[in-house]
Amino acid sequence: MTNQSKMRVVVIGNGMAGIAVVEALLKTGAPLSITLFGDEPQTHYNRILLSDLLAGKTEAERIFTRPRTWYAERGIDAKLGLAITGIDPVSKYVTNADGGAAPYDALVLAVGGVPFIPPIPGSEKKGVFLFRTLEETERIVAAARSSRRAVVVGGGLLGLEAARGLINYGVSVTVAHLADRLMEQQLDPPGASLLKRELERMGIRILLKTTAEAILGEERVTGVRLTTGEELPAGMALICTGIRPNLTLAQQIGLRTNRGILVDDRMATSLPGIFAVGDVIEHRDKTYGLIAPLKEQAEVLADVLVGKNQRRYPGTLCATTLKVAGIHLTSAGDFLGGRGAEELVFIDTEKAIYKKCVIRQNRLSGMILLGDNKDGPRLFNLIQKGEEIGEIKSSLLGNVSVEGGAGAASGAAALREADLVCNCNSVTKGMILAAIREKGLKTRDEVAAFTQATTGCGSCSQLVEDLLGEATKTPAKGPATAIVAERSPTKTGPGALKTLDLEKIKQEGLGIDFDRLREEGTRALVPEDYYRLKTYGICSQKHPGYFMLRIRIPGGAVTHTQLMGLADLAEVHGRGWGHLTVRQSMELHWIRVEDSLEIFERLEAIGLSTRSACGHTLRNIMACPHGGVASEGLFDVQPWAQRITDYFVKRSDLINPTMPNRLNVYFAGCRACASDAAINDIGFVAVERERTLSDPSDLSDTSDKKLGFELWVGGSLGAHPMLGFKLKEFLSPPDALAACQAIFAIHTKFGNRNKAKSRLKYLIEQWGREKFVEMFEKVFLEKQNLPENREIPLPSLADPGPRPPLWKRIGNRLNPVSIPNTPGILPQRQPGYVRLTVAVPLGELRAEQLRAVGRIARRHGNGIVHFTKDQNLALHWIPVRKTGRAVQALKAAGLSLKGKESGPALLACPGTEFCTLAVTNSQGAARDLLRFRPEAPEKAALFQSISIHLSGCPNSCAKHQVADIGLAGTMTPVGELRRFSYQLFLGGQVEGGIRLGAMVRKGITEEMVVPTVDALLGIVATDRLPGESFQETVLRLGADQVASLLEKEIGPLAPELSDAITMIPDLIEAR
Repeated sequence: MTNQSKMRVVVIGNGMAGIAVVEALLKTGAPLSITLFGDEPQTHYNRILLSDLLAGKTEAERIFTRPRTWYAERGIDAKLGLAITGIDPVSKYVTNADGGAAPYDALVLAVGGVPFIPPIPGSEKKGVFLFRTLEETERIVAAARSSRRAVVVGGGLLGLEAARGLINYGVSVTVAHLADRLMEQQLDPPGASLLKRELERMGIRILLKTTAEAILGEERVTGVRLTTGEELPAGMALICTGIRPNLTLAQQIGLRTNRGILVDDRMATSLPGIFAVGDVIEHRDKTYGLIAPLKEQAEVLADVLVGKNQRRYPGTLCATTLKVAGIHLTSAGDFLGGRGAEELVFIDTEKAIYKKCVIRQNRLSGMILLGDNKDGPRLFNLIQKGEEIGEIKSSLLGNVSVEGGAGAASGAAALREADLVCNCNSVTKGMILAAIREKGLKTRDEVAAFTQATTGCGSCSQLVEDLLGEATKTPAKGPATAIVAERSPTKTGPGALKTLDLEKIKQEGLGIDFDRLREEGTRALVPEDYYRLKTYGICSQKHPGYFMLRIRIPGGAVTHTQLMGLADLAEVHGRGWGHLTVRQSMELHWIRVEDSLEIFERLEAIGLSTRSACGHTLRNIMACPHGGVASEGLFDVQPWAQRITDYFVKRSDLINPTMPNRLNVYFAGCRACASDAAINDIGFVAVERERTLSDPSDLSDTSDKKLGFELWVGGSLGAHPMLGFKLKEFLSPPDALAACQAIFAIHTKFGNRNKAKSRLKYLIEQWGREKFVEMFEKVFLEKQNLPENREIPLPSLADPGPRPPLWKRIGNRLNPVSIPNTPGILPQRQPGYVRLTVAVPLGELRAEQLRAVGRIARRHGNGIVHFTKDQNLALHWIPVRKTGRAVQALKAAGLSLKGKESGPALLACPGTEFCTLAVTNSQGAARDLLRFRPEAPEKAALFQSISIHLSGCPNSCAKHQVADIGLAGTMTPVGELRRFSYQLFLGGQVEGGIRLGAMVRKGITEEMVVPTVDALLGIVATDRLPGESFQETVLRLGADQVASLLEKEIGPLAPELSDAITMIPDLIEAR
């Protein structure tokens, strides 16, 4: 048969609809002459995967599905990069942009949709993007690499996928959405609210009921003004306000259109010989923007064109899946429910899971699966088939992977062989399993090649992986060990550290090619590099592509100049925030590894470093800030922390690869801070004793007392807390370095290399104290005689620390003023001066607040700011007469003195908001406590006086064992489930003598934290004796009695939970 006798089919559109028509026509085997026109010069690519490309989850070449040879091999005349400019429906030919013409017997319009662009002034500026084509996506990626802020206009499917992709480049993203909820076409209000919260946890700011009023800037975008009047600074803006059918050609030739080109059940338009499929059509009052409908439409059209004319298109029931990393969402059918519908709903706000099944006339008619959508295909099959659900109705939610119901089938296991897995390409579970077994398929790519599953939107990829596992798994030979296997939370990427051989990594070297990271970002990292980064102070963050940066602040003291530099870094790289840690460091979140070198250089310029801030290193050395100024202080110990830091950090390249685990060091300059020495690997406590004849003579010191340190060793909290012991009663200050060197040497040479037992405390436990003391004295003597130690300058014991200039001190003495009796203001031992303690709730400070504190320290104090162990700030050398001005300046910055706020002394680690090890949202629970106000005056007074520490895991980063009330995140295995909750500790303290709290209750979920604290306050208020503190009442009653009273107040823990609760085994060594 010649070409002249073949039916001439012209397809306009090389997208997914056009290719679907071509493939459906080829499948018929009919003699056809097919000409295909495409606007874009590229061969066919999967437009759905553009969001993956933007997010960095795939490469551009992987989204192309048809090479140029594919067209030629099938006899298709492909004219790519050639737009159609006109259609003559009478003579039946099309004209293209080059002036050429192509005749047709049947014309198929598969021109898809075009982005809807609202009339926003300035939308033509450089830096404003649409998100529709490969070329546009590549331009967005290029702009994101150099932009800091972006605004996405539109909070639908496309806008949210774009926003999620942008944050992977470190861009601070704000989404402005005109409706009152996100994805209002796919979600009801509860689901949209939960989705909003999860996106905000990822760092995306969401603004509802507003949109862009104008794009600001001259030629290039500099910001976006919203309809609320707010102006958002931005280096780029994405307009994602929806896709509309491309009606240009249709309207030129007078085709009937409404929202799309109107077609009948044969896919025919209002003009003979012209058909349409895909996003451009409107069929039975519906338009479509998904893959599954266009496949069905293409098959119907092919049947019509080759003359069989047996099939008709009835319309397609669609399911929508959001392609956002970290969020699993599927919505389908009548998800809103309403009158005449029955709704089955499950919600777990802690785990961000929301499931809703809508039932009408005993049939499943709609669903929303957020947070866990593994059963989406099974439920969607039920919706499509319209079968009566009968007896399975009561188990619908139980079988929707609500992490519940022992033995409840979910995901791939719950699908029948006839059920669709890939809706885009109509591939069933049975077809996939048959291909795997018959062809010996081993990978998802092989399954895709043989069955086309996963080659559409890709949302069925995990199900295909599960089916691969199901088809190839070996039956278990013994009892299930799921509980053991899941004792610690599953992580991806950097979380694979748990399986790495850390000792091998150390032997291979801890160096990182930061120049390469600057160019390639996380793509340059291998799994081992995530551990190496820790030695540079860079830790994994919960959000893919981002990291936490820990900055060493030796002794917790920074100059006002350094604080200004830290504020700049927080503003540029930390989204405007800094976090004070309980070890007197500063953390920045939302760091990109591409920016590491720039950050290191800026820190070096102000005399700070991140070196050895994480990993198996000497961590930031802590120091009591009060030794040189408090009435009970002996001497300023901060300079000693600085000297020892300098010594070890300079040698960190040699030391860090040899260390079995980290070492924590603490210097106490007053008795109030002495107890902290017992919960650190090495602790120094300032002491004085009577001089003896054996003491070296010092003509400059004529006092009868000699100053020095007690030396403590072996303390640590974590999942297995141990208190240190006093190694030496008295240590001459110059010997502090030698003592650290000796303990380092013992730890390095003899420490256990088993990560779970590699802390110094376990070596002491293994040896016994006597053997450790004997070994220490031997090594200590060697280190005392090191020649290099004699060359290291040592601080002066008589120096109280940096003081204000002389003219300020004279002015203060000439104008004495009485010290105000105000919480947070304490007298110094130097007459006429006070020290201020500034409350920093949860250690979170904005960049402008850091600058404000720096200015106050410079103007009113000695220019030094101290980070305290309780995540607050301290300012010294404030003249009494300037106290009022300093306090007013703090108030203007949104800060207050410690004790002025109406709440407990509250500490919390970053928790699941940032930390990859955390299992509970300790920051969220802490914020709930900050908002809590007990109604009864007795409870309110107690609440004001207590300490509450919340750790997101057993690692004790917030020191939960040494607080009045301590809460530690842990995992509760129940059967095959995992519940994340808190363990409750009571009776701990560190001030005025160390005491570890007793664990009195398990399984406290996040929503029970505030009621539990409220109940404890009520118990103590009822049973306390006159003048007793919360702590004293708890100790008098005893932990068991308090636990019994608490059970009466809030009820017993379910036996199945109580029996199964387990702490995650010693994750303290992992960080």
